[in-house]
Amino acid sequence: MTGRVNAALAGLLVLILVVLAIVLIGGNKVLPWKTQSEKKVDTYSDVQAAATKSVLAFLDVDYQHMDDKAKAMESLATGTFEKQYAATATELKAAAQQAKAISKGDVRYVGVNALSGSTAKALVAADVVVQNSSTKSQKATKACPHAGARCDQYRFVVTMTRTGGTWKMSDLAGVS
Repeated sequence: MTGRVNAALAGLLVLILVVLAIVLIGGNKVLPWKTQSEKKVDTYSDVQAAATKSVLAFLDVDYQHMDDKAKAMESLATGTFEKQYAATATELKAAAQQAKAISKGDVRYVGVNALSGSTAKALVAADVVVQNSSTKSQKATKACPHAGARCDQYRFVVTMTRTGGTWKMSDLAGVS
């Protein structure tokens, strides 16, 4: 009988040591629960990722593929911004095609500066390389190493709203 008890205790001890080793190696990420602080960090990370994706979609212009670009942007938008973007998508497409515009953004920084319930505000810094019919003669410079293009820097305040479990852009304002 004591042999069974010793075997059970040894098995329990091994199980405890294995769980302890997993927690020590994997940290709190392997635990089945999260603290309030961890949940907040996850939410901030989700907002940063969604704001980055939304701003990149907003800055991504290719006159040959504007319908696809508009659909991508609209899928990341909600509320006022979604309505404003949808209302101007036709004009944006026409202007991009007329100027043979292509632009590609690079988000340099995203900082969430407010989070309340299902709304967050993020500050986004982005660089953009723009090519169009009027930039063909541009020479590469130290400030803009892309010949035939113009380099711009933008700063935005982006309002993100959680809808259906995902964060979407509900407002975009430039900062000077």
